Amino acid sequence: MKRKLMIQSLSPLALLTIIRNFNFITLAGDGSLLSTTEFLQVNMVLLFVMGVSFLWVMVSVLFYLDFLAFKWSGKKGGFEIRNLEEKEEASLNFFLTLIIPLLIDDLYRIQSAVSFLLVVVMICILLSRTSLFYANPILSILGYRVFEFEFLENSKHKGRCIGIAREDLKEVKCIEYKKISGDILFVKGMKNTNERR
Repeated sequence: MKRKLMIQSLSPLALLTIIRNFNFITLAGDGSLLSTTEFLQVNMVLLFVMGVSFLWVMVSVLFYLDFLAFKWSGKKGGFEIRNLEEKEEASLNFFLTLIIPLLIDDLYRIQSAVSFLLVVVMICILLSRTSLFYANPILSILGYRVFEFEFLENSKHKGRCIGIAREDLKEVKCIEYKKISGDILFVKGMKNTNERR
């Protein structure tokens, strides 16, 4: 699930790339329309970047649907939490890192496309080697929130955990969760605190 959320978190970059670069060269130097072969030759790099970006957005939609199914099955419940803190700035900070690749202009040229691709690959490596994928701007837009908390003694998780939740957990004392990766969890508050473990 970590890799799927990571890919999904970069989907705004793919969508913004499509919107920003949807400007194909259609005219020759003399003002006449390019033939299909000429159009493909002149716009080959941009067509490739746009194709990858479009595929990225479509795969991200599928991964979001998979996340919806993931969060409903196999949760562990009845765990008490403490020291809850909402991480409101996490998605905004992450979203700002997506703006950097958009500074690369002119994706018609192979050098610009390679530079753009290298920046995206570096962001992917950073996300895969850290737990920053939880600051997913798509989930934030869809109403999910990020919390940092600790379990009481009734869980095998020690230390601080990151929880992605659809609800405000500030008044919640007991949760159910499903592990996404390491100490990153999908969490949901429990109404009946008599079911504690």
